Amino acid sequence: MAFVGEAFLSASIQKLVDMLACPDLRKFAREEQVHAELKKWEGILLKIHAVLHDAEEKQMTNRFVQIWLAELRDLAYDVEDILDDFATEALRRKLITDDPQPSTSTVRSLISSLSSRFNPNALVYNLNMGSKIEEITARLHEISTQKGDLDLRENVEGRSNRKRKRVPETASLVVESRVYGRETDKEAILEVLLRDELIHDNEVCVIPIVGMGGVGKTTLAQLAYNDDRVKNHFDLRAWVCVSDDFDVLRITKTLLQSIASYTREINDLNLLQVKLKEKLSGKKFLLVLDDVWNENYDKWDSLCTPLRAGGPGSKVIITTRNMGVASLTRTVSPYLLQELSNDDCRAVFAQHALGARNFEAHPHLKIIGEEMVNRCRGLPLVAKALGGILRNELNHEAWDDIVKSKIWDLPEEKSGVLPALKLSYHHLPSHLKQCFAYCAIFPKGYEFKKDELILLWMGEGFLQQTKGKKRMEDLGSKYFSELISRSFFQQSSNIMPRFMMHDLIHDLAQSIAGNVCLNLEDKLENNENIFQKARHLSFIRQANEIFKKFEVVDKGKYLRTFLALPISVSFMKSLSFITTKVTHDLLMEMKYLRVLSLSGYKMSELPSSIDNLSHLRYLNLCRSSIKRLPNSVGHLYNLQTLILRDCWSLTEMPVGMGNLINLRHLDIAGTSQLQEMPPRMGSLTNLQTLSKFIVGKGNGSSIQELKHLLDLQGELSIQGLHNVRNTRDAMDACLKNKCHIEELTMGWSGDFDDSRNELNEMLVLELLQPQRNLKKLTVEFYGGPKFPSWIGNPSFSKMESLTLKNCGKCTSLPCLGRLSLLKALRIQGMCKVKTIGDEFFGEVSLFQPFPCLESLRFEDMPEWEDWSFSDMVEECEGLFSCLRELRIRECPKLTGSLPNCLPSLSELEIFECPKLKAALPRLAYVCSLNVVECNEVVLRNGVDLSSLTTLNIQRISRLTCLREGFTQLLAALQKLVIRGCGEMTSLWENRFGLECLRGLESIDIWQCHGLVSLEEQRLPCNLKHLKIENCANLQRLPNGLQSLTCLEELSLQCCPKLESFPEMGLPPMLRSLVLQKCNTLKLLPHNYNSGFLEYLEIEHCPCLISFPEGELPASLKQLKIKDCANLQTLPEGMMHHNSMVSNNSCCLEVLEIRKCSSLLSLPTGELPSTLKRLEIWDCRQFQPISEKMLHGNTTLEHLSISNYPNMKILPGFLHSLTYLYICGCQGLVSFPERGLPTPNLRDLYINNCENLKSLPHQMQNLSSLQELNIRNCQGLESFPECGLATNLTSLSIRDCVNLKVPLSEWGLHRLTSLSSLYISGVCPSLASLSDDDCLLPTTLSELFISKMDSLACLALKNLSSLERISIYRCPKLRSIGLPETLSRLEIRDC
Repeated sequence: MAFVGEAFLSASIQKLVDMLACPDLRKFAREEQVHAELKKWEGILLKIHAVLHDAEEKQMTNRFVQIWLAELRDLAYDVEDILDDFATEALRRKLITDDPQPSTSTVRSLISSLSSRFNPNALVYNLNMGSKIEEITARLHEISTQKGDLDLRENVEGRSNRKRKRVPETASLVVESRVYGRETDKEAILEVLLRDELIHDNEVCVIPIVGMGGVGKTTLAQLAYNDDRVKNHFDLRAWVCVSDDFDVLRITKTLLQSIASYTREINDLNLLQVKLKEKLSGKKFLLVLDDVWNENYDKWDSLCTPLRAGGPGSKVIITTRNMGVASLTRTVSPYLLQELSNDDCRAVFAQHALGARNFEAHPHLKIIGEEMVNRCRGLPLVAKALGGILRNELNHEAWDDIVKSKIWDLPEEKSGVLPALKLSYHHLPSHLKQCFAYCAIFPKGYEFKKDELILLWMGEGFLQQTKGKKRMEDLGSKYFSELISRSFFQQSSNIMPRFMMHDLIHDLAQSIAGNVCLNLEDKLENNENIFQKARHLSFIRQANEIFKKFEVVDKGKYLRTFLALPISVSFMKSLSFITTKVTHDLLMEMKYLRVLSLSGYKMSELPSSIDNLSHLRYLNLCRSSIKRLPNSVGHLYNLQTLILRDCWSLTEMPVGMGNLINLRHLDIAGTSQLQEMPPRMGSLTNLQTLSKFIVGKGNGSSIQELKHLLDLQGELSIQGLHNVRNTRDAMDACLKNKCHIEELTMGWSGDFDDSRNELNEMLVLELLQPQRNLKKLTVEFYGGPKFPSWIGNPSFSKMESLTLKNCGKCTSLPCLGRLSLLKALRIQGMCKVKTIGDEFFGEVSLFQPFPCLESLRFEDMPEWEDWSFSDMVEECEGLFSCLRELRIRECPKLTGSLPNCLPSLSELEIFECPKLKAALPRLAYVCSLNVVECNEVVLRNGVDLSSLTTLNIQRISRLTCLREGFTQLLAALQKLVIRGCGEMTSLWENRFGLECLRGLESIDIWQCHGLVSLEEQRLPCNLKHLKIENCANLQRLPNGLQSLTCLEELSLQCCPKLESFPEMGLPPMLRSLVLQKCNTLKLLPHNYNSGFLEYLEIEHCPCLISFPEGELPASLKQLKIKDCANLQTLPEGMMHHNSMVSNNSCCLEVLEIRKCSSLLSLPTGELPSTLKRLEIWDCRQFQPISEKMLHGNTTLEHLSISNYPNMKILPGFLHSLTYLYICGCQGLVSFPERGLPTPNLRDLYINNCENLKSLPHQMQNLSSLQELNIRNCQGLESFPECGLATNLTSLSIRDCVNLKVPLSEWGLHRLTSLSSLYISGVCPSLASLSDDDCLLPTTLSELFISKMDSLACLALKNLSSLERISIYRCPKLRSIGLPETLSRLEIRDC
């Protein structure tokens, strides 16, 4: 049983007392005549609260106290549930009372529809509330009586006045030879220690070492403390183990004793500090304060008073788990100590377990030892503890016991792991303990988002607003940051920040939460009893969820959390299926649920009985296929969070949404089918998140509903603004008053028809001016003729991103240069803008325009002709000084020039601007230049491209070559791409020297049909990759190809007129050569075998008849020859011979030969002994492979043969084979009588071998075989007498029409690992397929049945693992009996 924390219960009971004191609840209790009972509860709870400190101490030694605390925890949950029922009913009544239009309100009628369910008598009696109250009262009295029997005393301060069992004190000594992986960390600390930096204000220089418990902070401090350089550098050194008791008197006394051998017994802090100051005065000292927990500044300042007398260069190292402690004490940046690498962790573990650095001397322990090391997750404390437990224990079973143990099951006398970790937990404030323990609901290694977890905490009631009215979300953010600073959470990803718990921290959370938090995938013993006490449940979402998986959850009637993980669902994953027995039946009985997440499921509706879940605070249906929410959702009065993000099928919201006055977060982003909002959205005054608001037509929601939503923050998208007919409505929306919105999108309809009123839209946008804290603004499909003055107003001083998109009636852009923090600007689809001039920048004489702009995009501007700059703008100092990215796309009429000076630009794209004829400006720092479908004038000389590394040129009109004046500027170029330049006749001017292109490593040329000959074309000497593709007229390659000593990859594709290679042949260092669709190529280069070629692929070269004489390159590993219809021979040298004088060193690993109809055979000799993969497809004249060819091979793993009619028998010597594919081998009649000589075979496929009579004999001996697929082998009549391979996991027998052996004789029941079975077109007389008839193995999870013409009955209820059945083309099928485990059933053409 897990220990129950006092603070955990203290928070729960304090919450109950606060609920009982609520005026609305008290009023309701008087109406129901239960006020007296609730007063009793309050009194008893306060008395119990007073003994919690004492109970926590005594539970460590008294099991009955531990049981009492566990029962109290369950009772506290039950009390809260009943009080929540009362509060919910009180709120319902208040909503009815407050309704301003009781006679006409549709919403009132919806609320009143529940009155029969919630009138006072129904609430108390029909729902057995009266008996529940009596039961709770009795349990409270009983547990109060028991506290006396257990001698629990009130107002005992617990651990604050008692000495809790201390973690052993540390000392300064260390055996450095037994420390691994901290060399870099030690040097980093020493670098700071030995640097005599000046600290201002007479402060002490403090170096915090911060990390989670057990990561090795103390060890690192010991290494630094004992270094000889440190000893020589400091006059005095002292070490104090502080631990959790930050006693200034004790620490001062210890310091004094360490540096002065001071033994007098003085307990006066003043005298001690005076003496210590004398000893330190003017001396350079190093003090180490190990294991500091104190966050009290006064205590820290008091300790530091005598230390300030030290000489320059004095240092203090503190080690702590808490970044808050580091922030309090540090004068230099804290050193964040990370976990050990796996190699170093292995060394620590092996040292303590075996007295060695690895497992080489004990190979039988290597696998389980590595598992043990992985479990340590880089914590040396854990590695040392586990190694110590196994010290000199060489029995594999003992190691297995430890590796399977929970960390809290390890003996404490031998392992200090859990006590060390628990110390971190004990030091948490009470409000953080329940938040941390709740995280046990996640499986190990689960990555979570900060905002997701905060919303869950809020839904569970862990974030209670204080008197200061701090937002619950802000409280949650603060709690989250505290848990990070104390190393309970770690950031796992920087791109989209996610967090996780170290495995050992997760173990700690589980040990504290016990059975309150469960994950369905955990192996739980005594499931039924566990779920009766469980409150929080999570599970990993599967593709097909069946009821049986959740059957045990039926016992969890008191569950508060039902959470499908992961919470966020990737668009890369398809939706999962879940049975309605879970969503409509099981869940609707869990009336105490507070958190329900069914994200990522293919479910189109929720049951109307969803209002049974009256306690629900959090409902997540994101990325589900939900179409509409039932109106009963409007009765979930406690709902705080409703997530419908990316529910693209959602068309309708509940009518009663206005009742959800506690709703704080409504996320409907990505709901493209939703056309309007429900009525009375303005009643939801607690809303913090409203990702989208749709202005409706007629009875739809008016934009006025936004008026009172003053707490909106984050992201808001207002769509349907064309429906605002009365401009006063826009004023009433009061966007100026919504100070916390940071990202705002305003959208009109994309249909600019005659119904649009330009003047009206201009006034609407003017009146929708937002508050000035806005960071991101998007305006799209606006139909006014110009933009209002507030767009671009410098008062929007925090604006970082602005997008103006498809505003089709605007003829000019607003002045945007005065937005001082603007970083990203995108102008798109402004189809009436013709010129952009000085007005775009603003009054440049008064300020620097666009001082922070980093990204500027102009896209789809069909009428834009001119971007003009006056002299004043051109001469403006700092214009676009921060611009890094400039993209101009699809501006077909743009002429003129670009800004002249772009000092920070690193990426420039000009796309489909054919009339832009001005040369590029100075681009000294541009790294990437992309020019597509423009005039070649753009690429003329006069620009500075000294930093350019990537140049992409596509479809440039009139470009015949890169001019010398342009090319000589490309000194830094590394990658050149030229595509679709049909008029190009050469790469660059022949007279041009290539010295400036020494950095060019990659050239990619595609669809340049003007290239005929590159014979005289020189190429850069350091070129590594050359690819020429789809150049229809290319006939000659550069003569200097062989001189390219750095070239590693050469690819020539779709060059139908290329006949040959240059006489000098290939470059000497070429590693890869690809030749595809070179229709007239007759010869390979003569020296292809003399270099270092590793990969050679030749495809669709019909004129190629033979290879040059000689051996293959010794370095060649892969040879692929495809669709070379006239190729008659392969290179002789690829085969090995037994001749003693042969020095063939071919290392070929992969040989693929496909569609070579003239090829008759392999050369004589043996295939290389290194060959791992051999494929021969569609070579109909190819002679069989003889055993002699494979005689010396021991490495062949993959053999694939297709449409190979001459293959009559499989060769021997296939001992290493793991994969065998045989297809279309009409000559194959049987396998060797002794069976397949393939003991390692895992996959066997035999297709379309119509004359094959039988499968291999002795198949039962193929112990490695896992997948067997036989298809369309019409001659096959039976299975081997001894049966199939017993370890098969997948078996498919299809369209073997003469295989008439009854399924019951297939021996399938012996295949105890079989999980997938596919049978089609066999057993034509089979009428019934049942558990009794065919004895299918119970391990089967997938069953596919097809073309069983006589099958009428399917009865497979005993297959307890079966999850999926697919039945196709069984015309006589009448009845089906299926197991409860089935999650997916497909029936077609039956």
